[in-house]
Amino acid sequence: MNEQLSAATPTDTSKIDGPSDAKVGQGAISSIRPVSTYELVVEQVKRAIFLGRFVPGDKLPPERDLAAQMLVSRTTIREAMRVLEGEGLIQVKRGAMGGLVVKAQTNLQANEIESYMEGQRELLDSIYEYRIANECMAARLAATRRNKDQLRRMGSCLKGMKALCETPAMRAITANIARFRALDSEFHLVVAEACGNRFIMQAVEDTRTAMFLPIGKVFKRLEDSANEHHEAIYAAIKDGDADAASEAMRLHIVTSRESLENLMPQDSGRRPKKSAKRV
Repeated sequence: MNEQLSAATPTDTSKIDGPSDAKVGQGAISSIRPVSTYELVVEQVKRAIFLGRFVPGDKLPPERDLAAQMLVSRTTIREAMRVLEGEGLIQVKRGAMGGLVVKAQTNLQANEIESYMEGQRELLDSIYEYRIANECMAARLAATRRNKDQLRRMGSCLKGMKALCETPAMRAITANIARFRALDSEFHLVVAEACGNRFIMQAVEDTRTAMFLPIGKVFKRLEDSANEHHEAIYAAIKDGDADAASEAMRLHIVTSRESLENLMPQDSGRRPKKSAKRV
């Protein structure tokens, strides 16, 4: 009798207390797609371009140097460059003065912008919500953790952005838009670096990368407010005022989002938000 009980108990308990093995971990482990080495090269070069490390007209390092730097074959580099060229991100120029040249993005026509931006609305909402969550905290932490070199680099970015925004004519020069975006990206990345948290820095890098294509296609000139709040962010971080740094960053991100909202269709029941001020 005891043997029957002892043998039955584990079986009965497993039926009552736990899910079947087939259900354990369901959804927690997904399938794996093999990734070719050239795809990893493509993603890394894309990220560098999207973060403004290379602007239109810049040359990427020569094929030989890229292969040595990334520890891959020149064949792999050539395959990756073909993909990037096909996506319109670079142009392979032949000859003694040639090389791998970063291309300017193809801007949309005026009648295409509203439709395009409406299609990007959900993505942009997510990006800017994510920016507020991460970059306000980055600015707050940077105010107490930044060092002299990081302040110097932020100041250098500020000086460059200010020079590119001085007049309406300068704000309308296509090359200046690319330069401004590179400096803007660098400024935000230095703030993230100064916060001293590698997870926040990674999050800021990810959002800067995600912003590149949807935003780059629509601006034919720098907005009047493009450089707004950068100096306030810098001043608060320099002064060690964490609250002011966080609020200045929030105002900057909200203002930036509102300028994009103005490019979207206004007959969808949504209007530009006037949410920069706290209520």
